[in-house]
Amino acid sequence: MLREFIASLRLAFALVCVGVSLILGAQWLGMLPDTERIQLQGRQSLCESIAINSSAHVRRQQWVDLTTILRTQVERNEDLLSIGLRSEMGTLRLDTGHHAEMWPSDPELEPRVEIVKVPITLNRRPWGTVEFCFHKPETSKLAPLTEHSIYRLVGFFVLAGLASYTLFVAKIMGVFSKTQVVPDRVRQALDTLAEGLLVLDEKGRIVLANRAFADTVGMSSEELALQSASEMAWSLPTGSEHPEVYPWMAAIENGELQSEQMLRYRLADGRNRIFSVNAAPLGGDDQQRGALATFRDVTHVEEHREELERMLGMLRSSRDEIERKNGELEILATQDALTGCLNRRAFFERFEKLWREAKAEESPLACIMIDNDHFKNVNDTYGHHVGDEVLRRVSKTIRDMHQHHGLVCRYGGEEFCVVLPGLSLRQAITEAERTREAIASITFADPAELRLTASIGVSELRFNPVDTQELINQADACLYVAKREGRNRVIAYNINMASEIENTSEQRMPKKAKRLEISYQAVTALMSALSYRDAKTAEHSRRVADLCARASALTLDPAQIYLLEIAALLHDIGKVGVPDHILLKPGALTEQEWEVMARHDRIGVEIVAGAFDCPELTAIISAHQLLGRSATDSAELPSDEHTLWCAKLLTICDSYDAMFSDTVYRKGRSHEEAIAELRRCAGTQFDAELVELFASSIDNRTPTVTSGAFALGKQAAIQIGQDVERLAEAIENQDLEGIAMHVLCLGKTADSCGIDSIVEAAAQIDAITKSEEVQWKALLEETHEILDAARAAQSEFLRESLEIEKRLSFPD
Repeated sequence: MLREFIASLRLAFALVCVGVSLILGAQWLGMLPDTERIQLQGRQSLCESIAINSSAHVRRQQWVDLTTILRTQVERNEDLLSIGLRSEMGTLRLDTGHHAEMWPSDPELEPRVEIVKVPITLNRRPWGTVEFCFHKPETSKLAPLTEHSIYRLVGFFVLAGLASYTLFVAKIMGVFSKTQVVPDRVRQALDTLAEGLLVLDEKGRIVLANRAFADTVGMSSEELALQSASEMAWSLPTGSEHPEVYPWMAAIENGELQSEQMLRYRLADGRNRIFSVNAAPLGGDDQQRGALATFRDVTHVEEHREELERMLGMLRSSRDEIERKNGELEILATQDALTGCLNRRAFFERFEKLWREAKAEESPLACIMIDNDHFKNVNDTYGHHVGDEVLRRVSKTIRDMHQHHGLVCRYGGEEFCVVLPGLSLRQAITEAERTREAIASITFADPAELRLTASIGVSELRFNPVDTQELINQADACLYVAKREGRNRVIAYNINMASEIENTSEQRMPKKAKRLEISYQAVTALMSALSYRDAKTAEHSRRVADLCARASALTLDPAQIYLLEIAALLHDIGKVGVPDHILLKPGALTEQEWEVMARHDRIGVEIVAGAFDCPELTAIISAHQLLGRSATDSAELPSDEHTLWCAKLLTICDSYDAMFSDTVYRKGRSHEEAIAELRRCAGTQFDAELVELFASSIDNRTPTVTSGAFALGKQAAIQIGQDVERLAEAIENQDLEGIAMHVLCLGKTADSCGIDSIVEAAAQIDAITKSEEVQWKALLEETHEILDAARAAQSEFLRESLEIEKRLSFPD
C-alpha cells in the first residue's frame, strides 16, 4: 500500500510540475498580473504627474493652489502619507501630511516609510525636488514568499495539486508496471478527458490511449496498443522533418517533465493535426517505468494564428502600397503641373529649412531669380501653346542644372526662383551665367527662328536679409535692374547699389501692390495644406466661399467680394493643428474639445495675420470667430461697418453649409429647413437683413465647389489614403474605438466620391466591430478589400493626373 501511495505521489508530482510550469510560463509571458509592479508603476505615474503639476504652479508662484492640490492628493490616496516640496538649497517650501516628521533625517538609517523623490526644473535649471512618503509594508523573513502573488499561487497549487492529484491517480490509475493491466474503470475515467492521453512503457510503446486521442488520429484504442508512439506520423509544425527526441522519450530517458512541445500529426486522408504535447515520467524505486503524455489539439488555434499572420502581412504590404501612392499624390500636391518645379507652398517649406540650417551653421545660401525676356511677345506672336513649351524647356534646363543640389520653384508666370545652399555670391553668379547661357542655347524645331534670353538677379546671405522673402526680394530687385539695363544679363546684389535698387523697387512695386496685397498663390498653399490635413474641412471652406461670393454679388464691388471670398476660404485654417481624435471624431464634441477648437480658431487668425499683410482680411475672420462664439460685447467686435457686415454674412454662410451638408454623425438638412433655421435665429444669432439677402441670393440652389473636379479628386484620393492608413494602424493595434471612428470617416469620403466598394467594405467592418465577439479574421479580410479598392482609386486618379499632365505637356 505504501509503495502504491509513493508511486501515486510521484506521478502527482509530475502533474503538479506540468501545472507549475504552465503557471510560471504564463508569468514569464506576462499573462499573470504582477501586483508589485502595478503598484510601483502607479506610484511612479502619480509622482510624475504631481511633479509636473507642481512645476507649473511653482513657475506661476501659485503656492496656495499648489498646497490645496497636494493636500487633496494626500487625503484621497490612502497609500500616500505625505508630500513635500524642497528647494535645491534644502529648504522645505511646502509640507503636507506631517511630511517633515515622516521624511528620514538620516539617509544612512533605514526609513520607516517608502520614499520617492522627483526633481523639478524651472527655466531648464534644477529648482528642487518633490518628496513623497508612502506606506511601507511590514517585513518579515517570510515576507518575500507571502507577499508576492506568484509565490502564493504556486505554493497553493503545489500543495493542493499534490494532494488532489495523488488521490486522483491512486483512485483511478494505480501504479503501472510492465505486467499490470489497466483496469476498465481507469480506462473509462481517462476516456472522459477532452484532451488526448497516452500511457507509455519504458520503451515508448503505447499501453493505453484514451478515446479522445484515438478519435483524433482516426484509429481505435486496440490498434494503437503496443505501437511505438515515436513511429507514428509525427513531424515538426514548421516542416516535414521529425524531431530529434520526442517529448515522451525525453521524459523517460531524462526523468524530466516535458511541456508545451508542438508536434504535427498527418492523418490517413492527408490532413494534418497540430498538438501541444506534455509528458511526465512514470516510475518508482529510481526506475523509469514509462511516461504519461497528454495531447491538446491546437490545430484550429494554430491555423487561425497562421491565417491572421498571413492577413497581417498582406495588410502591411497593402498599407505600404497606400503610403507609396500617398507619396505620389503628395508629389502632385507639391509640384507645378506644367513645369515640374516646386510650387510656392512646397518651395517655401523647404526654403525655410535651408534658411535655418544656413543660419545655424553660418554657411552661405544664394538665391537666383530668373525671368524669360519678352515672354508676352512669345505668347502674342506664336500662341500660348508655344509659350507653354517655352516654359517647359526653360524649367527643364533649370531643373537639370540645379535640382540635384538646390530648390527650383516656378515663382510666377514666367519667373523661376532657385535656392542654392553652400554657394557663395561669386559661385552663385557663375551658376547664374551658366544658366543664362544654357537658356540662350535652347532651340526649337517650330518655330525655328525663336531664340530665348533671360534676365537674372542674384543675392546671398552676406547682405543680411531678415527672412527668406527679403532674400528673394533682393534677387528680384536685381532682376528688375537687369531688365531695365537691357535684359539678357546677370545682376548681383551689391550693398553699394542698395539705394538705387530700392528706388527701382519702389517704381516697380506700386504696380503690383494692389494685385499682391493678398497673394492667391499663398491662399492656394494654405488651402492645399488644409486639404491634405482634412479634405472635408477644405471642401466646406470652398463651399462657404462660393456662398459668400454669390450672396454679396449685388452689394459689394469685385475687390471687396474677392476679400470676402478669401476670408471664407481661410476661416477654418486653424484646424490644421487640431488633433486627430477631435478633428475626425464622428460624434458631437465635448466642452473641453470645443475649447481646443476655439484655441485653434485663434491660431488660424494668427496664421492669416502672419501670412498676409492685410488687416481687413484678418479683421473679417477675427470678427467671424467672435460672432461664432456669440460675442455680445460690442467692444470686442470691429467698429468698421463694412468689416462687421462681411463677418456677419460669412457667419450666415458658414452656418448654412454646416446645416445643409451631411456629416459622419447626422444627415444634412434640406435647403428649406436650413433657411427656416436661419430665419428662426434672425435678430439674435444672425443679422435679420443679411439672412433675407442670403435667402434671396441662394434661391434654392445647391452650393457648388469652385475648385473643379480635378482638385476634388486629388483631395478625395489623399483623404482616402490617409483614412486607410489610420484604419490599418488601428486594426494592427486592435483599437476598436479607433477602427469605428476611421471606418465612419472613410465610408463618408468614399460615399461622396461614389466608390461603392469602399462604402460596402466600410459598412461590413462597422458591423463586425459592433458584434459581441469581434472576428479579427473577417475584419482583416474586409480591410484587405478596402485596401485593394483604395489602391485602385488612387491608381485611377494618378493615371488621370498623368493624362492631364500629358495633355498639358503635348497639346494637340
